[in-house]
Amino acid sequence: MDEFERFVSRATADASLTPYDYQRRLAVEGLPELLIVPTGAGKTLAAVLPWLFRRRAHPEQQVRLGTPRRLVVMLPQRSLASQTFRTVQRYLGNLAADPPVDDWPLVGLHLLMGGASSDDQAWKLDPVGDAVLVGTQDMVLSRLLMRGYGEGRSAWPMSFGLLHADTQFVVDEVQLMGPGLGTSVQVEGLRRKLGMVGCSRTMWMSATVRDEWMAGFPDYPSLLLSSRVELSDADRTGPLRERLEATRLVREMVFSPAQLKTYGRSLAQTVVAAHVRGSRTIVLLNTVSRAREVHGALLRAFSSDRASASPQIVLLHARFRPGDRAAQMQEATADPSPAGSVVVTTQVLEAGVDLSSRTMVTEAAPWSSIVQRAGRCNRAGEQADASLWWVQPPGRDFARPYEEADVGPAIAHLRSCEGQRLTSTQLQQAEVEESAQLYPVLRRQDLLDLFDTSPDLGGNDIDISRWVRDAEERTVGVAWRDLQARPLDDGAPAVHRDEIVQVPVGELRDLLARVRQTSPARGWAWARDSAARTWNRLADREIRPGGIVVLDVGSGGYTPEGGWDPSSVRPVPEIDIPERVPRERESAIPLTLEQHAQDVREAVVAYGNALAAGSGLTPAMWEAATQAGFWHDAGKAHEVFQAALQARLPDGADRSQTWAKSGNHRPLRFAAGREHLRHELASALMLLDDDAGLLAAVEEADLTRYLVAAHHGRIRIALLAVDEADGFVLGVGDGDEVPLPHASTEPVSSAPGPVRLSTRVLRIGGGPGGSWTERACRLRDRSDLGPFRLAFLEAMVRSADWRAGRDHGRTALPGDPDDPACCVQHEHDPSGPGQEALPHPLSAAADVCAHGPADSRPSGTGADA
Repeated sequence: MDEFERFVSRATADASLTPYDYQRRLAVEGLPELLIVPTGAGKTLAAVLPWLFRRRAHPEQQVRLGTPRRLVVMLPQRSLASQTFRTVQRYLGNLAADPPVDDWPLVGLHLLMGGASSDDQAWKLDPVGDAVLVGTQDMVLSRLLMRGYGEGRSAWPMSFGLLHADTQFVVDEVQLMGPGLGTSVQVEGLRRKLGMVGCSRTMWMSATVRDEWMAGFPDYPSLLLSSRVELSDADRTGPLRERLEATRLVREMVFSPAQLKTYGRSLAQTVVAAHVRGSRTIVLLNTVSRAREVHGALLRAFSSDRASASPQIVLLHARFRPGDRAAQMQEATADPSPAGSVVVTTQVLEAGVDLSSRTMVTEAAPWSSIVQRAGRCNRAGEQADASLWWVQPPGRDFARPYEEADVGPAIAHLRSCEGQRLTSTQLQQAEVEESAQLYPVLRRQDLLDLFDTSPDLGGNDIDISRWVRDAEERTVGVAWRDLQARPLDDGAPAVHRDEIVQVPVGELRDLLARVRQTSPARGWAWARDSAARTWNRLADREIRPGGIVVLDVGSGGYTPEGGWDPSSVRPVPEIDIPERVPRERESAIPLTLEQHAQDVREAVVAYGNALAAGSGLTPAMWEAATQAGFWHDAGKAHEVFQAALQARLPDGADRSQTWAKSGNHRPLRFAAGREHLRHELASALMLLDDDAGLLAAVEEADLTRYLVAAHHGRIRIALLAVDEADGFVLGVGDGDEVPLPHASTEPVSSAPGPVRLSTRVLRIGGGPGGSWTERACRLRDRSDLGPFRLAFLEAMVRSADWRAGRDHGRTALPGDPDDPACCVQHEHDPSGPGQEALPHPLSAAADVCAHGPADSRPSGTGADA
């Protein structure tokens, strides 16, 4: 048994499990750029364990250091992401219990989802630690494009900076990704062209990858010339052979014209006849609406069959809230009862889900989808007489949501296979015409434009949905609350991710328009404005892909057992939301400005030391980040800020000190006329004062100023003030004087003379050195820095600020193996009489760390921000 085989045995807790030959090659040679293997051949293991082995258990140090510290697994559907998360969680839990090497480190595991969750802060609090992140293409790609779905605006740069640095991406089931596939290829090419931190790379994998899908991208034209791995002869004759040779009998369901008029009921009656008692039948429909229709018809058909007990009927699609979806998935994957089970589903089971059936009924689809679906019929070769039934939906639009040009050739080939028993290999190797779809292509200038997170003068943002999903698949997150009993106000909790179901934008608009006809007060969507900390009612046109909205429970549109259903008028049950607890980065004790400056500087230094050489960042850049850590909060010495902060100090605190943190998590209230004060702007303007000369010895002075201004994600490329009519720019007045609270090397007990602020740099022209926007764009466009390295340094300073505020007085440095990146007490901690606490909130033994719903604005205006 070789080292990787032993590693796999530990990770799976199965001493009899032998890695397939292709999986072993990934552990020895590294992850390729293309991995093409059939369904059921262990792609999830291949995506995770070879990377983890090379990162943490490989005998050669050079291999370990050359392997990216983060693994991001991107999948096209939420059900696949949840399943992959659970699988990786099991791997990491087994490895924590049975470490393959001494000093086995804790590896973070996180699920990228929209909505408030402290798990979103946990991985950002440990940016130099090893971690696995799992998410859908919507959640991952939107963060890679600086427009993270379900994130507050100020959180976008941090996700962008960290995910583009030292990360191994695994893009699974590429045939389902639509425009997201090209976007993933382009961002990989742009990272290589514009410069990145560490050794980021991407592996695309599927059972059905066509060369034409991966070709023709302007910033990564050499992809098809790069490395690829497919099954070897050893795989085809070894343990995989039984799966590869598993067969299913191909048969067409033919309906008369009269039956086609009642298609859903006719299909259900045929399924009743085809179902074999004691087995699982999967019915796979192309649309959610038809899945709901057939599910209802099956319930009625089986209930009318009094001759025998009815099988379990389960509906499963992508339009469920997480908890309801998990319950449906558990029912779908449970062992069939003596009467069997029938799973009615959509493309949610087309790929990735490890589920098998004796009988499958599928609507016609493109050939690549048929191959994937067939992989859920006699998946492991366990059935001697498995059947794959297929049917052509009625009407002119029979191909929807696909193109007729793709479904037509698949139908012709299926008819040519009538009555044949086909293996997975035969299905995969069949050459069936499938057109290459044309999608918008992300270009270099698009990415550079997205780097600026400021909205335009009309309050609008660049719409990235065209690079993420097909137009018909663009969705918005929806939550339901009893707005008649509890209207939304400033005290209403942020939307928690457990409340959210993803809904097609057009269907949501139609539902609301219908509800308004009978109940005008209930037919509206509400969204939170994180900047103004208000809830706003949206016009239908303002409901956009990637957002999160709240509806009244009386609007209907959802049931726990059926998921999203626009025809439902039943009130929607609310989800119990845990009470908010302080964010993990919030300081529990008051901190002086001098002490906090020292702590943040030390945290930035610790991050730099934890990163391997070859990060692509020069010593001058790291020095700029270190200086930014030291000066980032200097603007808090502004008299307006100190007055507001000191009002929050506990009794007995020394009010002669200059404070950075009050230890009080209530929002600060500034003096009238200065309500919009941003201390980070004051800090940056202090560093621009030539007379003070605070950065005279710093080589990358403009980089330091930028990082200082950007450390809450609100002031970056452009600066849109909301109070210029009052003579202020974000609460800062031209000529304001701010005391200097500390020196550049050591804290001092008495501050030197004040620094005079000038807002000239914020205007067009800006004086010597250019305006603020000109300076920021020069940094973004530098060949040795660029958008990815610049955003990474932003993330380093921000994370160091969070860590220093939370961890003051701790001895462990960020990145230490024993340094927890989130608190010990959380809702999954089973501590109590006769129980042991979880080993670590980020270990695989713990579920998603969720301390309760955190504010989705990681750099909000309160809590001494």
